Amino acid sequence: MLKKILISLVVVILIALAFYRFWFLRQPERITPVDATAFISPANGVIAAVEQWDVAQLEWEKDNGVVQVMTSDIGEKGWLIAIEMNVMNVHYQRAPADGRFLQNLYTEGKFNNALIKTNRFGLRLENERNDMLFETKDGIKYKVVQVSGLLARRIEDFMEPGQTVKAGEVIGVIKMGSQVGLILPENIEPLVKMGETVIDGETIMARIK
Repeated sequence: MLKKILISLVVVILIALAFYRFWFLRQPERITPVDATAFISPANGVIAAVEQWDVAQLEWEKDNGVVQVMTSDIGEKGWLIAIEMNVMNVHYQRAPADGRFLQNLYTEGKFNNALIKTNRFGLRLENERNDMLFETKDGIKYKVVQVSGLLARRIEDFMEPGQTVKAGEVIGVIKMGSQVGLILPENIEPLVKMGETVIDGETIMARIK
């Protein structure tokens, strides 16, 4: 009896490891649109929020100081698009546009369930996160924000300051289900809506007005 239990346990562990290695960490080929005016989805998942932000307004909104910090080097106004990822989604992140990586800011925090919406921006603002600041060839600054979750306790980016990047290029990974935010300035127009499924490196999220 004990032998059967041990064998069953080993089989379950092997299946779980195989799922993690060959399914969860899969990195399928993507066909990235060639469009200098477009911003491509940095992640695979479902749109949880498409919200405007205004630095002056955020000063008066309860608990939105984190968003004010996140957006401070993008401009006075803009958009925040939140993407929810579950364990079935591809968990590598990709660059939304051609340009260069400027810097990252890693902020320690909690590991609350990222799929429970607690604010209008769709991100768990109290969770651990990594803000990745980019600049397009036209000088437009934007951010890709990796957010941890209940299971996602490891966030990695593969970029070095000053490194050039092409739209659709892999820039990082979040282990297990979590969230990714895309912060854009006001001269960029979002093209996605809440509830829409987006594909990393393929779906056009927004376009320069």
